[in-house]
Amino acid sequence: MKSEQKDSTLGTIPAGKRESQLESQPRSHKKPVRPKIEPLQLPRGAWVAFRTSGGLKFSSRELVIYPDGRMTRRGTDLPKQAGVSRLNDTQVAELRRLLEQTGVARMQSSGGQQPPDAYAYEIVIQSKDKPNYVEVFDGTMPASLMPLIRWLMQWLS
Repeated sequence: MKSEQKDSTLGTIPAGKRESQLESQPRSHKKPVRPKIEPLQLPRGAWVAFRTSGGLKFSSRELVIYPDGRMTRRGTDLPKQAGVSRLNDTQVAELRRLLEQTGVARMQSSGGQQPPDAYAYEIVIQSKDKPNYVEVFDGTMPASLMPLIRWLMQWLS
């Protein structure tokens, strides 16, 4: 007695031109060049500036928040006019709480170089008398900073 087998073919190769030779040289071994990005600056009158950059397909996004709640966004993968929006009083209070909770005004950058394909997160905050700049990377970010980064990232989506 012969058992019946079902055909398990997933598809077919259509007729047409096919490659029949191996190329002697690979087409390209060039690594994509990441654009040089200047350190994040805090614009005049701004309270917080935030930038995330990196990834497999390099992108960069920036967020600037002013004390009155105005917020501007821009990025390499955002429309040219990403626009201005405004945080409400509750959101401004939440940001203030997160900034105090994380102590970002007193933090220092983690140092080192950005790992390939990882993201860098830069924050500049206007503290009492001068701006404070902090840069951290995926994989080396202090756990205390994660809630603030997550909160800022939601405005860049």
